Amino acid sequence: MAETAEVLGRIGMDASGKATIREPIIVSLSSYKKSKYLDIRKYYEKDGQWLPSQKGITLHGTQFSELLNILESQKEKIEQWLT
Repeated sequence: MAETAEVLGRIGMDASGKATIREPIIVSLSSYKKSKYLDIRKYYEKDGQWLPSQKGITLHGTQFSELLNILESQKEKIEQWLT
C-alpha cells in the first residue's frame, strides 16, 4: 500500500531486530497517492522477514491530532487503568 515509509519506532523488538513479544508493533510514517499517514501496526515474521499484519491502525493528520488530544487529556486515567 505505502508508496513511501519511514519507521519511527518499534515496540517489542530489541536492537538487533529480534522480537521480544509475539507480535511486535512498528510505528511509521507512510504516504499513498499524495496523502500522508501515521501507521501503527502489529507485525509477524515469515521466512525471516517482518511483514505487516491486518492488526493495526492508519491515521491521517486530523485523526492523529484527535487521538493525541485524547491521550494527553486522559493520560492519568489511562495510566491508572493499566497499572
